[in-house]
Amino acid sequence: MGITIKDIAKIAGVSTSTVSLVISGKGYVSETTREKVQVVIDEYNYKPSRSAQQLVSQCSGNIGFIISDIHLSRSEAFYTRILLGAELEARNYNMYILLSTVGDKIDIPAGIPRFINSQDVDGLIIAGSVPVALVEYVHKLRIPTVLIDFKVSQTNMDAVLMDNRDGAQQIVKHLVDLNISKIGFVGGSYYHPSIKERFEGYQTAMVLHGLGAIAQNSDYHYLIEYETSPECGQRGLLKILEKIPDVEAVICVNDTTATGCLQYVESINKKVPEEIKIAGFDNVNFSAITHPPLTTVNVPKVQMGVEALKLLMDRINNGQQVHQTRLIPVELIVRGSTVKNGS
Repeated sequence: MGITIKDIAKIAGVSTSTVSLVISGKGYVSETTREKVQVVIDEYNYKPSRSAQQLVSQCSGNIGFIISDIHLSRSEAFYTRILLGAELEARNYNMYILLSTVGDKIDIPAGIPRFINSQDVDGLIIAGSVPVALVEYVHKLRIPTVLIDFKVSQTNMDAVLMDNRDGAQQIVKHLVDLNISKIGFVGGSYYHPSIKERFEGYQTAMVLHGLGAIAQNSDYHYLIEYETSPECGQRGLLKILEKIPDVEAVICVNDTTATGCLQYVESINKKVPEEIKIAGFDNVNFSAITHPPLTTVNVPKVQMGVEALKLLMDRINNGQQVHQTRLIPVELIVRGSTVKNGS
């Protein structure tokens, strides 16, 4: 029995799909990997059999991009910018992005995006919080997958994450440098990894700056199993002010929540930043045009999509490589919601 496409993949130290891409000439394979595979093909004088040709043809040239319908329907453009980054990078690999949304609950396998069950994709990018059952399902199918802004501990998958803890710590330091100590925190579902990490970053920084008692005082915090939204911000600040009427600043888990805090402050005739300072997170487009403009943490959203696509192509081309988690740095953007005439 002659050498098979699986033998070629094993000898070259790459995945079968990578050998398929080399043979078919479709999709992207790095020049180094392509040469390595071609050397083995030439050495063994490999000629694809009919079944191998069929295997080659199964390479679709498509990447599935899955996102929660809640994330996609929000007015802010956090995940759509990540999608844009993945789409732009996919063009460099001659790959196409297929988008699908899922709800917060999913029926398996009936509710799984069609391109998964019909094997129309070579890999998946899953962005944001989705049902864990979906991640576990694609993990069992051994589909090359990269998670963005989400991590499932019981699966070993590649991931691209932002440095949430450092971002929250940068905000706390900025406020402390302004001689502010009574700092609250408003967030949504603590079960989302990013929200949890931002709150933990806030608490860590407060302790480092000698404000541990506030960090541990739940009267300063509003965390509820509820999607982040302006309404969440309004309710959160209301609850904090009821217990801590002289709170000096509030850190919000994202910019959408922060807009609700700004609206509530205006409704009670207080002034931002003179009487209370508000900070957000994510630096979505509208954060620069709120009144006043919002101090926030810039997350390079497009770059996260680019990095996810690159990482996924590495995984498709070499299924045996060690799984990676890439942590994307973030940067504080100071504006008028914390500093008068801030920019």
